[in-house]
Amino acid sequence: MRLCHACLSKPAEIFLDYSQRRLCIDCFLKYYEKKVKQTIDKYRMIKVGEKIGVAVSGGKDSTALIYVLKKLYPSLNLVGIHLNLGIKEYSNHCNEILREFIKKLNIPLIEFNLLKQLGFSIHDFEGTEHGKKICSICGTIKRYLLNKIAYEERINKLATGHNLDDIVEVIFNCYLQGDVTQLSRISPITPANHPKLVARIKPLCMMTEMENLLYASYLELPFRSLSCPLSKGNRSLKQKRLINEKIVQEIPTFKHMLFKSYLKRIAPYFKTYPNVEIFECKYCGMPTSKDVCAFCRLTQRVKKLIVE
Repeated sequence: MRLCHACLSKPAEIFLDYSQRRLCIDCFLKYYEKKVKQTIDKYRMIKVGEKIGVAVSGGKDSTALIYVLKKLYPSLNLVGIHLNLGIKEYSNHCNEILREFIKKLNIPLIEFNLLKQLGFSIHDFEGTEHGKKICSICGTIKRYLLNKIAYEERINKLATGHNLDDIVEVIFNCYLQGDVTQLSRISPITPANHPKLVARIKPLCMMTEMENLLYASYLELPFRSLSCPLSKGNRSLKQKRLINEKIVQEIPTFKHMLFKSYLKRIAPYFKTYPNVEIFECKYCGMPTSKDVCAFCRLTQRVKKLIVE
């Protein structure tokens, strides 16, 4: 029987391959919370008196995020924001889990139902030219609505559950595609560069997807058991699988090394990278790099399709 590397008294049940640590459950939970707190402090993500919106989807990452923020900062003004995108049983399943959980945490929850409030769901895009890129469409809609809700609710910062796996996959893909613009936007904290844009923070950016799963599971936090039916064949999932099953098997520290080296050696060069000029959409008034924002272009097409 191997003992926990931290307390040296309890049996080790968790092995962190990137650090070669073996921890018992109690020490792992403490390790997780300490690491999240260190990340928040290092990048100055949260300031006293701020109102923090937390994007909650019902998945393990955002569930772990809102719970650990509440535990680390009991007096913090937290607000949960959930988008119901109308994806068959999946969206309702997520909704039901979240309502009860957020209520127990005594945190207000803002719910936005795409079908009820805008008259269409993500499924309606399956009949458009964007049908084969549903995940991309979903991402565009979520980013727009989360920012709009946060701006209207006068939220200072929007926290998302992006984990290390998510970020490394994006960096990996940017290198493959030569997408310098997207690469320049990767950061633990994205400042607001327009009055109608809300700054975004990623408190879990140094935590792996598995660590978030273990944290939520050991604390018996409720999170969805269904997978999104529209995510099959998703590029991100394929590349995450490649990274975890091939590269990380050979180089356990790969994800941490890639992100840290990016932040230290690559990101500083983007401080002089030309900023995209920001306008306000002529239809909705929200920030955009064009006359009409991507959200309005998408919604106009799908509404026209529904009417026809």
